[in-house]
Amino acid sequence: TCSTFIPLVLGVGVGLMLGIDTTAAVLIGSFWASFTLITYPIVSQYGLTKNRAVAATVGASSITDTISLVILAVIIGAETGDSGGIALVLSIALGMVGVAVWCMIIYPFLARMFFMGMGQERTLRYLIVLIGLTSSALVADLLGIEALIGAFFMGVGLNRLVPNARPLMGVTDFIGNAIFIPTFLVSVGLLFDPEVMFVAETLRLAAGFAVALVVGKAAAAWLSGRLFGLDRAEVGLMFSISVAQAAATLAATIIGLEAGLYGDDIVNAVMVVVAVSLLITSIGTARYAPRITVPANLQRRPGEAVLLPTGDVPDAELARVIGLASRLADPVGGILQPIVVVPSTAPDLIEWGRAEQNRADLVLRRMGQDVETQLRADRSVSSGINRTAIEHDSSLLLLAWPGKPSIGGRVLGASYSEIIAATSVPVLIAALHDDVVAHPRVALVAHSVVPGSALSLSLGAQIASAFAGKDHPLLVGPAAPEHLAALDIAFPADTEYRGGSDVVGWVNANTDPGDLVIVPFVGVSLRPLAEQIYDSGRSILAVAQNPGSQPALGGSAMSLPIGGTVNPV
Repeated sequence: TCSTFIPLVLGVGVGLMLGIDTTAAVLIGSFWASFTLITYPIVSQYGLTKNRAVAATVGASSITDTISLVILAVIIGAETGDSGGIALVLSIALGMVGVAVWCMIIYPFLARMFFMGMGQERTLRYLIVLIGLTSSALVADLLGIEALIGAFFMGVGLNRLVPNARPLMGVTDFIGNAIFIPTFLVSVGLLFDPEVMFVAETLRLAAGFAVALVVGKAAAAWLSGRLFGLDRAEVGLMFSISVAQAAATLAATIIGLEAGLYGDDIVNAVMVVVAVSLLITSIGTARYAPRITVPANLQRRPGEAVLLPTGDVPDAELARVIGLASRLADPVGGILQPIVVVPSTAPDLIEWGRAEQNRADLVLRRMGQDVETQLRADRSVSSGINRTAIEHDSSLLLLAWPGKPSIGGRVLGASYSEIIAATSVPVLIAALHDDVVAHPRVALVAHSVVPGSALSLSLGAQIASAFAGKDHPLLVGPAAPEHLAALDIAFPADTEYRGGSDVVGWVNANTDPGDLVIVPFVGVSLRPLAEQIYDSGRSILAVAQNPGSQPALGGSAMSLPIGGTVNPV
């Protein structure tokens, strides 16, 4: 909010002082309200994406862009429309709603259905993205809204279908950066008159705009720093990121020019300010980013990077587990990394691994996932999984239970106990009957508070909170609430605590077949208790937090004995 309204007000004020028409001054002020995350890749290289200042700035970017585009829509609609007053406001509001419905609801739904059906080839998927871009511009134009606004809304709508760090996103970025943006910049350059750039009037306008932008963003960063308790380097980085102006500003400027709100002198002045802002953001980010210390144990959410071994998992079970992984990853913008690991000591298994890799990719495509399964050969399966988890900075290892013989069974020759003991990330073992996304009730087993239970129970609480539905609050038991309170674990406000004696009896009394039961455990052998629950028709998620895992997920690091029978927390 600070980054939006302070530069906006200053921009409007400076515009009026420079003798610009009120309507044009408001539009120009809206240019400086938004910003472009030009230096975000540099911030990522320093590992600061989860820093509070960076997170707040990135989150604010979507708000500032939306506000700027709404102002653009209102002003252009007022200048080009035939109606006025309430009729104009109603026309613009209905147009914005129509564009939003198409771009954020209807088309993403159609695209998801296509991705899960015919759109299993990446070329077809990219065509769907291009069709979304063109259709958003067409719908916006038909409804009397600028095409730029439609394109922005379509990007928001397709956000979850085109996740970051995935091939489709890479292709989209490449085409945009290599074709569309350069083409646009060339068209803008044709309007730019180098001789006019050094004319006194252009320099006067550029100086005024630059002051409004820099002072506004600096004041917003300083005020945000005071409100959030940021240190000096974080305030400097927040300013450096938020001051950048780029193609979106130029696009809005051209729209205003075509609407006859101002002349070429304003366009030239804005281009000078854009160049100045890019210089400031580059220098500022390079200066302040190295001064910020990355916390050693920054809290991570389980769904940020989910590692899924897929070898020897039947298609139906794999599809259910992929749906579960997506449910964990999507809300936090996380990624899913499937993997097939084969022992390097058995070369004959390499071909089997490639076949499993192709099979998993087909299932992933049918599920609408834009991700490729990785094949890895290592001295052992458990070692290969752990090395991959480290290389991909995984936040959760998701293991599918491939069959009935034993929930505490094996994955391609490696027992779950070996994998859990070797891994450096939290582990989730899934034994699912149906699509977990549709489960109406989620129960978290908290049986007793024992040494080593805090980490697993905290992880279980996070997983349970992610799946608990609105119609049925999370159930926790049979341990008494006062015993759980000692662990200082956060549960949803509407959590229901129900007591009981034994775990199986408590599960049968409080859940129905088809419900999801989450069992945090100490130890690694999951039978017979987990198998009894599974045989009763309930799906199970068994969670384990190895002491060698990241303790930031919650609780305090306690000893976790490896081996023995299951001890439900």
